[in-house]
Amino acid sequence: LDLYACGMVLEANEKIASIGAGAACLGHPLNSATWLAQTMVGRGQPLKAGQVILTGALGPMINLASGLRLKTKIGGLGEVTVDVS
Repeated sequence: LDLYACGMVLEANEKIASIGAGAACLGHPLNSATWLAQTMVGRGQPLKAGQVILTGALGPMINLASGLRLKTKIGGLGEVTVDVS
């Protein structure tokens, strides 16, 4: 799995709303995770085993509104769909 080059497409009601790649996340998603881990250690609150972390956005964000159906596809990882209410 190439996290640097993996592509992302976000659709809102079946129309492309945002596109991006792993490289958009501080150059690589692992750079983002490293920054978070170092920052939390510096604050005396290191990450703990089992915690879920988010490495950031792969593309531009969009505004949410009731009635939207969002689908995100990330190459090599899969897809997820959510309805906003």
